[in-house]
Amino acid sequence: MRKIQTTPKDRAFYNEHGGNLSAYYLIANIGQALSAASLALAVFSLLSDAIAGRGFTVASSGIIAAAVLIGIFIELANRKLSRPAIRPWVVKDQFADDDEKRKRHKFVTGFSRGGLLIVGFLSLVLSFMGSMDAGKLITDDAPPANIDSLQIAFAADTSALLAPYTIRSRAAADGFAATRANREKIAQDFAACARKGNGWCKKRERTILAEIDAARADYNATSAAIATGRGQALADALQRRDATYAGARSDATAAADELAADAQGNGYIFAVLTGAGQLVFYLMFFLILQIEAGSEIAEEIEPNEFHALPSVWADFKAVLRHRVERGARRLMAKVFGTRDRLDAGLPYVSLWTENRPHSTAQTTPQVATAKATAPGYYQKGADPYTQNVRAPLNTSNTPEVHTNDTHTTPEAKAAYSRLMQYRQRLGTHQQKAQVQERQSGQIKPRTAVAIANNREWVDHYEKLVNSLNLNRPT
Repeated sequence: MRKIQTTPKDRAFYNEHGGNLSAYYLIANIGQALSAASLALAVFSLLSDAIAGRGFTVASSGIIAAAVLIGIFIELANRKLSRPAIRPWVVKDQFADDDEKRKRHKFVTGFSRGGLLIVGFLSLVLSFMGSMDAGKLITDDAPPANIDSLQIAFAADTSALLAPYTIRSRAAADGFAATRANREKIAQDFAACARKGNGWCKKRERTILAEIDAARADYNATSAAIATGRGQALADALQRRDATYAGARSDATAAADELAADAQGNGYIFAVLTGAGQLVFYLMFFLILQIEAGSEIAEEIEPNEFHALPSVWADFKAVLRHRVERGARRLMAKVFGTRDRLDAGLPYVSLWTENRPHSTAQTTPQVATAKATAPGYYQKGADPYTQNVRAPLNTSNTPEVHTNDTHTTPEAKAAYSRLMQYRQRLGTHQQKAQVQERQSGQIKPRTAVAIANNREWVDHYEKLVNSLNLNRPT
């Protein structure tokens, strides 16, 4: 099916405005392309956020393909609904002479306009969202607060700050240990005589132990002073660190706010461009329809030769079903056996096809007995379940031979048996010819010669049987 435009009937109007048609189409396509790109970007962002929120992992290529398909679907619907929705505003009173067609045309127009409003609104909303995402993409991300480097610097400063206090604390401990060891050694010299009850020794021992206690008290006071100084220095360092962290975070927040404002401004610029592209698309379509109507250019739809035929998918299913059925029947014949007269292939014949082979075939007279003939052909004696032997349904439309139910002479019986054999051969070859003609469009020469030969023998034995039956004694 193709669309054909007629020659402009109003040449003056076409010469004035027809030169702009290609430019209008180009502008409309560019505007719709901008809208489709931003729309696809919005769908991509929505799908990515939804999938990430659910904890799924999907390749970016799959999300991009889905976003592009959704964008094409919306913009294609937008494009196809634009012409039937806008054209009735350009061409008035269409189908005015037929009320039924006018009502149907009005219904299609209203439905198209409603669909265009929905699709156009959806396209504008998604295009706006995509434009804001595009503004974020082209804007650099704000640098985070450099907290890690500040923490490293604080750790280094803290180590340098606490080192003197550690040294002082270790020196005080060593001094107390040395004083204690010295005084305890001197006290041991007076311990023996003090135990014997010497008063001077006891006094001297108590004096030395008192000195040790005084040294311990001095050590404790020194340790307390060192710890206090160390804690105060650490508190001051932590206060300075917190102030530094707060300043870094404040600077990072200010930079992020500034970049967010820039991204939002860029997004609004893109939104204006995509919205203008969408509106320009509708405007260009309106102008194109105006020029075509003014130039009296009509459009004609020309279906091709396959328009009235079933679809390719329907034909494929029919052929597949037919081939499967033929294969199943061949398998059944191979497993359970077959009779010679049913061994030929069955072509596909529709129920509604006129002049089917079995519609014109005539049944030959019944035969009560059969004489053994050459092998390879069906005989009644070989099939005890068949009471009446009839010619197959694919025999040709030959004149009916009027005979009695029985043949009294042996010559008549033999002639009638040969007639049945050649009729069967003729029907078999005609069936093959139909299959060949359907598959390749022509009949093989060998099959055509076989049909002609068997038809001659059928005519010969029909005449012989008729003459024998007419000349038999009564």
